Amino acid sequence: MPTEAFETLLSPYSKLMRANMELIAKFSASPEVMSRTLGTAPKLADSGRDAALNFFPSNAFNDFLLGLVKNWMEFLTDLGQSALSLVDQGQDAFLKRGPAMASDAARAMTEAAQGKTPRVKPAAT
Repeated sequence: MPTEAFETLLSPYSKLMRANMELIAKFSASPEVMSRTLGTAPKLADSGRDAALNFFPSNAFNDFLLGLVKNWMEFLTDLGQSALSLVDQGQDAFLKRGPAMASDAARAMTEAAQGKTPRVKPAAT
C-alpha cells in the first residue's frame, strides 16, 4: 500500500513536469521564437532591454502562457483527485483493519487495568 500511495500522490507532479517540459520545448522550437531569437541576438548586445521587451507580445509567447495556465489547472484537478483517492484508500484500509485494531486496544486496556504488561504486535509492513 505505501508504494501505491506514493504513486498516487506523486503522479500529478510528474504529469505537470512532463507537460511543462513539452510546452517549453514546443515554445523554444517554434518558428516565431527561432526567427526572433536569431534576429535579435546581435541587438541584445546593443540594447538588451528594448529587444527583450519586443519579444513578449508574440503569438508563441501567448500560447506558452495559455499552456502554462492549462497545465496548472489540470495539475490542481489531478491533485484533488489524488487526495480523494488517498482518502478512499486509507478508509478502506481502516475498515479492513479497524475491528482487529479495536479488539487489540480493548485487550491491551484490560491487561493494563489488571496490572499486566500489554502484549504488543509488530507493526504491519
